[in-house]
Amino acid sequence: MSDDQPVPHQRENIIGRAELEAALRESLREGALSHGWLIAGPPGAGKATLAYRLARALLDPAALCDDASLRVGADSKVFRLIAGEAHPDLFVAARRYDEKKDRHQTEISVDTVRDLNHFLNQTAGFGGWRVAIVDTADDLNRNAANALLKSLEEPPPRTAILLCANAPGRLLATIRSRCRRIDLRPVADAEIIRLLMDEAGLDERDARAVAAAAHGRPGYALTLAAGEGREAIAAVEAFLSASLGAGDVGRVAAALTGKAAAERWTIFKDRLMERLRDAARAGARGEEGEGALAGMAPATLLVASERLGALLERGDALNLDRRDLILAMGRTLHAAALTRAA
Repeated sequence: MSDDQPVPHQRENIIGRAELEAALRESLREGALSHGWLIAGPPGAGKATLAYRLARALLDPAALCDDASLRVGADSKVFRLIAGEAHPDLFVAARRYDEKKDRHQTEISVDTVRDLNHFLNQTAGFGGWRVAIVDTADDLNRNAANALLKSLEEPPPRTAILLCANAPGRLLATIRSRCRRIDLRPVADAEIIRLLMDEAGLDERDARAVAAAAHGRPGYALTLAAGEGREAIAAVEAFLSASLGAGDVGRVAAALTGKAAAERWTIFKDRLMERLRDAARAGARGEEGEGALAGMAPATLLVASERLGALLERGDALNLDRRDLILAMGRTLHAAALTRAA
């Protein structure tokens, strides 16, 4: 299995978006283009991948491979320039890297958006469109969001701003109202399984497990497959079994502590909370829960989810010892099990 999965600006293919891309191609043919686009979906849904595909189509429509998609061949000039982050008519606004602190900034600053606005008002290097991608708009601080409104309200000719957003409802209403919205729906597990087998080298059994945990998000599925994802998924199930049965939560904690387990721990937290919420929703629909959560009432699962979420939030805020935190989570979940529906 390779850890070298293509990043969005270097990815040639996309899955699960055939109907959407066909509709976008029709808009391109008809000239029914918006200057502002809001591509919405959870992390790992493929927002940035779609944004770059749309950017290539706008910057060089002659490079499109067919009439029903946004596919541009990797051997084309526009693809190579964007893959090399060297296209003069594409601007990407993201959290900048702070060399002094050796990490990315926590938000997209107003200075970055001012650079974006200046870029849009310049003459296109290749005489066509100028495209800006904001990845993600959730990271815009208040001043940056207000500065972006200027270009959305009075867009220069032949310019497009593509906003990727995990939580579009949190954006300024004035930004949302000036964009054409594209919602990325979950991709079928069958397509994600094929992707994982082809690109990540997983066998069908592992691919099915990862796809189930990814909830229709192909990018997230590849993240799980390429890093500590499978180990984190297994740790969630082991934690649930140990907490709700007679297992050893400390043994699970040992696999989640230490600097080397940082990525596994991050995925574990997200997957555990998803697992509890999914089980609560399934129970509310009258469906039987899976694995260690089978038989727990939806209300009990929601209470457990709230309590574990509060513990995790407190643990992050106070930088609590991870092993102690996991043991406390196990006790909390065990207490919830005592109210299990008969």
